[in-house]
Amino acid sequence: MRLSLIIGISSILTILPLASNLDAADILDSSSKSSSEFTQTNIIYLANNWYNYKAKDGSYTIYFPAKPQEQNLSVNTPLGKLSTLFAFYKYPEEKRIFYISHVKYPVEASEYNVEKGLDGARDGAAQNTNSRVISEKRINYKGFPGREIILQSRERPDLKTLARIYIDPNGPILYSLQVIAEDGNLDFPEAKAFLDSFVVLEGVGSRE
Repeated sequence: MRLSLIIGISSILTILPLASNLDAADILDSSSKSSSEFTQTNIIYLANNWYNYKAKDGSYTIYFPAKPQEQNLSVNTPLGKLSTLFAFYKYPEEKRIFYISHVKYPVEASEYNVEKGLDGARDGAAQNTNSRVISEKRINYKGFPGREIILQSRERPDLKTLARIYIDPNGPILYSLQVIAEDGNLDFPEAKAFLDSFVVLEGVGSRE
């Protein structure tokens, strides 16, 4: 499967499972936290003419290696029709893709189970892409619970995805960041720079 097709699948798999609030097993590794504080390595890459992307609704910013493409997606779910605009950047020869999206769910925050939503994202991601979860840990951004997950394709073992998924419980709003590598190499500085550059802006989204 070409990475251009995986983009569409990735956006769907992070919307549908979260909307269904599926049950799942407990996570073993709960010690990790994530922040948007840049290391010196990150700064070097981001200073090298990277593109500062701002969400259309002004809810977040993130750095891409160059100006990303955008695509709208609408999906029918048990919660109703959900729409999102996702942004992505493809490296030459489509070996790697950087991807981000966010969506607000039309439910009261008090009625939404964040942990089950994150569990559903993990399980749906693996099922919808015929992949297995090879790594998972709990993460946190500004009080938003999240998961960092690595998926490996069962059909193409070299194809791997590193995903960071956060839910703002006050929305609830899902933020999904992904690095997809056709060669299986997810340990490269640009990937970390992209993921760590994610910043949710104050006074927007659920805080309006």
